Amino acid sequence: MNRILFNKSLALLIISLFIGTTFIPATGRILSENKPLLLEKQIGSNDDIFFDLKIKLLMKLGHMPSLSACIIKDNSVAWSKGYGFYDIRHKKRASDDTIYMTGSISKSVTATALMQLYEQGLFDLDDDVSDYLPFTLRNPKYPSVPITFRMLLAHQSSLFEYKISRYEALKILLKSIPIPEKPYPWLKELLVPGGTIYDPEIWMDYPPGTNANYSNAGFIILGYLLELLSNQSIEQYCYEHIFKPLNMMNTSFHYENLDRERLAIPYMWMPGFYIPLPHYDFHLATSIGGLRTTVEDLSHFLIAHMNNGMYNGIRILKEETMELMHTVQYPNSNFHGIQFGLGWIIWPENGETYEGHIGGTLGGFAVMKMRDDVGVIFFSNQCRGYSTTVERKAVYSIEKMLFQKANACFRTKKDKICMQIMR
Repeated sequence: MNRILFNKSLALLIISLFIGTTFIPATGRILSENKPLLLEKQIGSNDDIFFDLKIKLLMKLGHMPSLSACIIKDNSVAWSKGYGFYDIRHKKRASDDTIYMTGSISKSVTATALMQLYEQGLFDLDDDVSDYLPFTLRNPKYPSVPITFRMLLAHQSSLFEYKISRYEALKILLKSIPIPEKPYPWLKELLVPGGTIYDPEIWMDYPPGTNANYSNAGFIILGYLLELLSNQSIEQYCYEHIFKPLNMMNTSFHYENLDRERLAIPYMWMPGFYIPLPHYDFHLATSIGGLRTTVEDLSHFLIAHMNNGMYNGIRILKEETMELMHTVQYPNSNFHGIQFGLGWIIWPENGETYEGHIGGTLGGFAVMKMRDDVGVIFFSNQCRGYSTTVERKAVYSIEKMLFQKANACFRTKKDKICMQIMR
């Protein structure tokens, strides 16, 4: 491979850096199929034995070595449980304090941090981001159309999303090809015509703001803007203004900051066995997929989003800002049946609306969703939970089972009894 081809391959890899670039579209296909596995339809929500058996069977069908899950109701965790082994070799059992990679759920944290800076008046959503960057960001096919914070946050920037197979990503990972530590000048070299690794296919054939296209590259730019505006690294800023206030003490964008004994081993499923992968960091792609956390910690973040910006008496965003994040920004635009707020995904399904974010990465996937006053979070540590139809349906069925478990319990007013049953 010559140097030019190598640089392009590396650039495209970093854009989709082990993140579930196929994860979001796969969810769109699930919504169109809307056919969970039959196990889900037979669930008895308060029968813990049968519930656990069905979860474990779905884990086998989905090739999940472990699963950690929780249900949120009334601004607290009503139920949580771990299944399987997060470290197969040492037979370490998963629990609600096992630390997993969450992939693109990182984007919601990045967006929340940026919206805090928005509240401080450091930028307006419809500002041209080129005014804040050390280079001009334009789709060269539409050079007169500015790209704004709102467009990037709502995946309307006209940036393309290149897909790379997990095997290509694994091959590059295991060869330890160096990845740039900083987004600049790498971003300029990739996105601006004439750059050393510029690829014209990174830009779509329509103007920014006219159509949705899920883009990791857009959130790398947003992560860089967050650092420029705050004069801090993403890790430093989010620790001070999100993780610490929300008591997320087992959360970080960098695995070296966490308890190695509780980190879920990333695995890749091969027919008949799991291949353990090394822990890895995301370097310049921190803002799009670096977040590692527990279901307990992430529940605090989701509760803040469900509770108009407040968790346990601590406010991280104003109520009107949180409502803005959760509002579809471009109502006439959708991506595989889903729509976007600001770093937030809205799924319409059977007359109901689900919100939140999901993520997939090399060695794990994560789901964080809310519907009305119920929230569901679950993580696993296998490579891309949406790789096959059966795996996608297994993930979807687990999600529906968790919402059913919450609904079956809380459809009555006997909340205290239900809470005891669920715990």
